[in-house]
Amino acid sequence: KPAELTDADRASFVELVRAGGEVASQLLEKNIANAQALLFLTQLGQVRGVAAVKRPLPSYRMRVGKSANAELTDEDFPYELGYIFIVPEVRGQKLSGPLVAKALEVVSDSGVFATVRIDNQAMRASLLKAGFKPVGRPYRGRNSRILQVFIKQV
Repeated sequence: KPAELTDADRASFVELVRAGGEVASQLLEKNIANAQALLFLTQLGQVRGVAAVKRPLPSYRMRVGKSANAELTDEDFPYELGYIFIVPEVRGQKLSGPLVAKALEVVSDSGVFATVRIDNQAMRASLLKAGFKPVGRPYRGRNSRILQVFIKQV
């Protein structure tokens, strides 16, 4: 739970999410505080990855759904899996899969959606392996990146 984090853990989480370069910084702190869960992947005492189970703002959910031509109701998909980042030096070790699986345990009785760059094959593979499926159409996100919505229903 975000409220249970130490200041150092929160700073570490924010630093890694920002290192990924995928998130607009102005809302990051607010979204972290509002998250259902923040997850840390550690190896030998070092944080190697992070993920969040977020409670998306209604305006964000509506914008993503409209952009992707996907139905993302709060009733069906109350959570968003996001802020997934694996440090570059350990990429290729298939670490995002266990991180995604652990995040889904937190909300196992709820639908979840995620957005991912269409060129991020590793993350797409992790989502597919975890039972997500792509929906809607790819759309242009922040910094002209092309994104795809994935959903996992209960």
